[in-house]
Amino acid sequence: MDERIYQIALSILNGLGPTTAKTLLEAIGSLEGIFKEKESNFRHIHGLRSDLVQDLRREECLIRAEQELEFIEKHNIQLYFYKDPNYPKNLKQCTDAPIVLFTMGHVYFNQRNISIVGTRKSSSYGKKMVDQLVKDFVPYEVQVISGLAHGIDKAAHEAAIRNNLPTIGVLGHGLDTMYPAAHRALAKQMMENGGIVTEFISGTIGEPTNFPKRNRIVAGLSEATIVVESSESGGSMITANLANDYNREVFAFPGNADKEFSSGCNNLIKRDKAHLITDVDDVIQVMNWEEKEKSEVIDINILEDLDPEESKLVNVFKSKGELNVDALAFETKLDSSNISVLLFNLELKGLVTSLPGKRYKLAQ
Repeated sequence: MDERIYQIALSILNGLGPTTAKTLLEAIGSLEGIFKEKESNFRHIHGLRSDLVQDLRREECLIRAEQELEFIEKHNIQLYFYKDPNYPKNLKQCTDAPIVLFTMGHVYFNQRNISIVGTRKSSSYGKKMVDQLVKDFVPYEVQVISGLAHGIDKAAHEAAIRNNLPTIGVLGHGLDTMYPAAHRALAKQMMENGGIVTEFISGTIGEPTNFPKRNRIVAGLSEATIVVESSESGGSMITANLANDYNREVFAFPGNADKEFSSGCNNLIKRDKAHLITDVDDVIQVMNWEEKEKSEVIDINILEDLDPEESKLVNVFKSKGELNVDALAFETKLDSSNISVLLFNLELKGLVTSLPGKRYKLAQ
């Protein structure tokens, strides 16, 4: 059986959250074993209640996982399992990280990720702050992450698109729908340089309980979370608090003391849960980032000597930066074994250099 079926099935086992599911996998030792072992062999596992064992619905989940695999293959959806090397490294550090992630578009996780969040009822001031912030991030080549909601989320994604920065929208439902429906066109634009991400299988609607789960992914993917406008409750405050729990940096723009959608930001700052910021320099100083240097122009004579497949790889590196073999295969639609040969040839020609973690980039 395709290993991905077991991965998806583990993520939807009845009554198990990600943390307990990981405990189960560690105890049993294999994905296949989880679905073939007798229930009696589960009862010794610490933290797994007997009533959960009796109601895991393993066979039902396997059938549903087979259906989901057909769905993701049909729609060119990428699957990331939490034990895979290409699973986002920031999120992997979180104990409650999802078992699987599904992505559409051109999604690359291991970049300088900044989440920008805030109220759905954003003011013109809030949108202005987002627009200027994202514009000023351009030299630092960040990726903008948010929840694809109305207000500040939407403003952040749109600003990233205008400034040609990659942007990821994290969803609280499956990839067969879009909530809010009005953002369907925006999501399509995002897929050109970034995309959409979810832990939920198709057919999952945007229920209220799903959005705090969505927010933990927004916080977990990011090196820093920036709150632009927020009341004292709501999704953006959940995201900020989760980012604090994950030991990530949190930033907040201060606002007028008498405005509802300044109270959340002001209180984060007052309680030392966020750095006060007024512009991008405040973020850069705390994060200790420098502007990313652009790759030097490659000798045109060398490029003219490349075969079409080598040229295709070079062009992908130019637009996307550092990539691993899986990402290159996705971008170029070439076979992974063929890509390995091409990379070796490009290294010999001095055009590509290898990095730790089996990643590659254009040589400087």
